[in-house]
Amino acid sequence: MRGLSLFLTLCAAVPAMVQDMERLLLVGVLRINSMANNEPTAMLLRDELAALGDVDGKNTRLAEGDAGRFPELAAALVRENASVIVAQGPAAALAAQRATRSIPNFAAGNDLVALGLVESMPRPCHNITGVSLLITELDAKRLEVLKEILRSARHFGLLSDPAISEPMGLTAITDTARALGVKLQTVHARDPTDFPAAIASLRADGAEGVNILSSPLLFHFREELGALLLAHKLASICEWPEMAASACLASYGTTLRGLYAMEAALTHKMLKGASPADTPAQQPTKFQLVNNLGLTEKERPSL
Repeated sequence: MRGLSLFLTLCAAVPAMVQDMERLLLVGVLRINSMANNEPTAMLLRDELAALGDVDGKNTRLAEGDAGRFPELAAALVRENASVIVAQGPAAALAAQRATRSIPNFAAGNDLVALGLVESMPRPCHNITGVSLLITELDAKRLEVLKEILRSARHFGLLSDPAISEPMGLTAITDTARALGVKLQTVHARDPTDFPAAIASLRADGAEGVNILSSPLLFHFREELGALLLAHKLASICEWPEMAASACLASYGTTLRGLYAMEAALTHKMLKGASPADTPAQQPTKFQLVNNLGLTEKERPSL
């Protein structure tokens, strides 16, 4: 009877052990997008974590295009005791930082040091590490690439997400425009409902091309944005190859696969017990230019 009692006790403990393992490997994700456009980013992170042998996170919190929801969503992940919080974009990362000083955080943003998320790239300190995306440099570089494509153009638009755009980045783009001898017109989009008026304004004021600045909002709602660019026959350059596939004439930057490989690797280290404070933050080192050759002659803007 004692042997049977021990066996029954162990059997009863197995479900609890499995639950504890799942809890310990729970990855909470904060994103700006909605359920309708959650892929391919969710799939890429799942795949990269699975390749490292980690249980996929089950708590993805989507802001449905409203960055103002991030504080409540971050607080929910803290209440649910996520093992790691993956925050994509500055608004999400800052909300996660305010929500917890103990749960390890992964942050993706332009300059993690300038945002106050880490003390330095080699030694982040506190509970946050992540990837600095070089947004300032790449947004300015994309204007150069767009001018190479539209050689005779003299008037370019910038579509900016105010939640992401920083004075330093806009200054770098302005300096680039001055060097190229082109006029810049900036319009803002705080959520997807701002897209129609912003794109219409650029077309009405004579913009010959548009630099879509780096932003999780503008990426995740790329289908809506792409439809407007096509409707107005505006040539544009974007951040990710997936945006070129949604009607941007070209994209220049790193790849989502490369970004999520770095994201998963850092998340994996924290799930295995590494301290974010001592886990060096990273930045992309490989970049690619993608041209959209799939636009029909009817859709393609005049070059």
